[in-house]
Amino acid sequence: MLRADYYERTEKPRYLGDTALPLEFDPYLYRLEQKERALRLMRAREQGTRAVADALSGLEI
Repeated sequence: MLRADYYERTEKPRYLGDTALPLEFDPYLYRLEQKERALRLMRAREQGTRAVADALSGLEI
């Protein structure tokens, strides 16, 4: 979302392949993306574990 908002507010690239974001943003955006990805994976793992536990709890053994 930050990247999209920045693209809307900045000048358009002069040529195809010209990046609109300064290269200084790359490390920060990469770290932010990694944190978001880790949170999504953790939520998916928790939901999957909960779904399996719920499914197994309904079985008669």
